[in-house]
Amino acid sequence: MALPSGFIEELIERCDIVNVIEDYMPLKSSGTNYVGLCPFHSEKTPSFMVSPSKQIFKCFGCGEGGNVISFVMKQENLSFIDAVRKLCDRCGMTFPENDEPDFQIRSRILELNREAARYFFNTLQSDEGKPAGQYLLKRGLTPAAIRSFGIGYAGSSWDGLLRAMTAKGFSQAELLAAKLVSRGKNGGLYDFFRERIMFPIIDVRGNVIAFSGRVLTSGDEGRKYINSPDTPVYSKSRALFGINLAKKTKSDFLLLVEGNMDVVSLHSAGFDSAIATCGTALTPQQAQLMKKYASKAVVCFDQDAAGQKATDKAIGILSGADIDVRVLRLPKLRGENGETIKDDPDSFIKREGADAFRKLLSKPPSDTEYKLAEIKSNADLSSDDGKIAYLKEAARYLATVPNDIEREIYTRNTAIDAALSEQALMNEVGRVRASLLREKKKKTANKAANPLSVIQPQERGLRYEDPAAAASEERFLVLLLSYPHLLKTAEASVKPTDFSSKLLASLYEKVLEMSKEGKYISPATLISGLEENEARHLSGVLASALPSEDPGAELLKLINNITIAHIKRTGGTQDVLSVMLAEKRKRGNDNAGTNS
Repeated sequence: MALPSGFIEELIERCDIVNVIEDYMPLKSSGTNYVGLCPFHSEKTPSFMVSPSKQIFKCFGCGEGGNVISFVMKQENLSFIDAVRKLCDRCGMTFPENDEPDFQIRSRILELNREAARYFFNTLQSDEGKPAGQYLLKRGLTPAAIRSFGIGYAGSSWDGLLRAMTAKGFSQAELLAAKLVSRGKNGGLYDFFRERIMFPIIDVRGNVIAFSGRVLTSGDEGRKYINSPDTPVYSKSRALFGINLAKKTKSDFLLLVEGNMDVVSLHSAGFDSAIATCGTALTPQQAQLMKKYASKAVVCFDQDAAGQKATDKAIGILSGADIDVRVLRLPKLRGENGETIKDDPDSFIKREGADAFRKLLSKPPSDTEYKLAEIKSNADLSSDDGKIAYLKEAARYLATVPNDIEREIYTRNTAIDAALSEQALMNEVGRVRASLLREKKKKTANKAANPLSVIQPQERGLRYEDPAAAASEERFLVLLLSYPHLLKTAEASVKPTDFSSKLLASLYEKVLEMSKEGKYISPATLISGLEENEARHLSGVLASALPSEDPGAELLKLINNITIAHIKRTGGTQDVLSVMLAEKRKRGNDNAGTNS
């Protein structure tokens, strides 16, 4: 959303980042900064740092970083606009929403989604929706659950929703923005969802933000589920199906399952903490949303290869969000011919009953127990070689368990289960752990010996083509943000096109722009508006920066470095290099005299 010029800068100035973060977690003073345990991943030693002078935060453990708006977005699982609105309420600023076109389109999409949900619900109740309604009842869904989730049906017409919504006054542009219609090759519009059971995706505030459409039977053509693409009001990486109802549960855990139908069936059977991701693997943002409503999570995915892979990933993400993870493994079923029958919570409850599922849910294994059981299930224990291979793999996993007590208990239990000497397995786990620690130290030493490797961004898509030049460009920006009086010298000597990194060049351009407009240039303001990966990287650069003993002299040295690298990249000769350096030194020295 495009907000008025200067609005974000004023908001960041008014909302002191230390005060805001202390509303969510304790911080301790550490020199000129503050430190604490990172709220975005599990840790015992504080690696989360807040800089009041720069108004930024950075976790040197998981890499998260940004300004006060970024923090509220991540902590509260809010969109940029919602985080800004929340901070406006906090500091008494008025959010400029009435006449902003972006705000209007968001409001219109939410209205449109609500009307579309009513249309789908009414279609399910009509003659055309009878087969879908009978299917849902056959699957064990109660009429109350169908109403609670607002389940509907998209008919077979190519433009039924399009005609119904335009009749209510919504424009074609709004329908396209909500991704409820698509444009064909001939330019015409058609409904995005057709002949599917429709599940509205509702956020924690009760807004219909998107839809998920499921085929009636597995024999139908097309994908089993299709989901709304991202829109101005919906991001699939941040949403959870069923969270609007599950947040009210009295259970102390959230039950994470794979499909929308599983969620509705579980709620129908009395398990009101069930939720599912929206057509994607679990993300850190979804884990943070879960953490707001429960400190524990039980993962119950399919037991096939894809389900096990998704379970392993979910365990890592949930543990990283400091959520106590349990894994519910449904018993494997065999068919008449001995084949494995795919099972899920919905079919298990239908076959065994809700009480049987409740019994399994009462004592689900921990993530460590699940992983050890998975290793064992894939091992051949009928031979000595197979048993040795199993114990070696178990030892490799146990060596990664961070808690000393937990590691020792599970090591002893595994040894007893395998009829092996406890000491023998503990020695093997200790040997592997020592090897992992040596490898970690070696990597740290290699980084120290090769400083340019540290410069290289860890974030995807931000790799520097010329790390040496980028190192100078990063430091150049740090000096300008720390010592604004150097801007005239910098502008007279270096252009954004001299930079090797597009990201750093765009940041320098923003600095020059703000300077011309007479705005105060702060690190927090510079981060605002960047992509998440860019904000994480820049906050790390700024948080790690040391003060300069002689800013003016250091800037001139950096100007030389940037100029030399630029001329070399563009194929300039030594003569050209000498002339340009002389000119830049003269301009820099001339402006340095006016900067004091």
